Amino acid sequence: MTSPFLVRHAIPRDAEGYITLIKAILREQPLVDTPYAPDEFDPPTERIAERIVDVALSYNSLFLVAQSGAHIIAALTCAGGSFAADSHMTALGVYVEQAWRDRGVGSALMRDAMAWAHASPVVRRVELEVFSDNRRAIHVYEKFGFVREGVKRGLYRRGDVFCDMLMMARWLEKNESRIDSADR
Repeated sequence: MTSPFLVRHAIPRDAEGYITLIKAILREQPLVDTPYAPDEFDPPTERIAERIVDVALSYNSLFLVAQSGAHIIAALTCAGGSFAADSHMTALGVYVEQAWRDRGVGSALMRDAMAWAHASPVVRRVELEVFSDNRRAIHVYEKFGFVREGVKRGLYRRGDVFCDMLMMARWLEKNESRIDSADR
């Protein structure tokens, strides 16, 4: 049986579909795992297309989309560090259209992203932030080997409610030395 969706690297013409996906997620009620209000995300299509090209040329960044037919149903980005000191790190973000959640799309994106990170000659740390009450997402991240590193208390505000963000990361062992904070 063929999969009802395909995961692939983003290309510039995916920009409009990506913007549509994010705008739909921002309009969901109850609010999902993003700090932005619906009217705060309105980038020009050209800017997202340029970002897709930039990521494709980067050695420590990734931009994946999942599509069903011609429709972009999900996206995953990894934004690599830009300095020599943090170029081994990439920050992960995942967005899945509401109708496609709990159908394996997020896990498929994560599987491809982690395969990319393992194959990368430079990426050693994949990190992310997730709302501390998003149990579904936390479960998926833990399934892929991410561990909890800390909490940013009250980082975002939704109306009168301050929301905590859980910091999670996965370290990829690749036979190199690392100074552990316990060693200091």
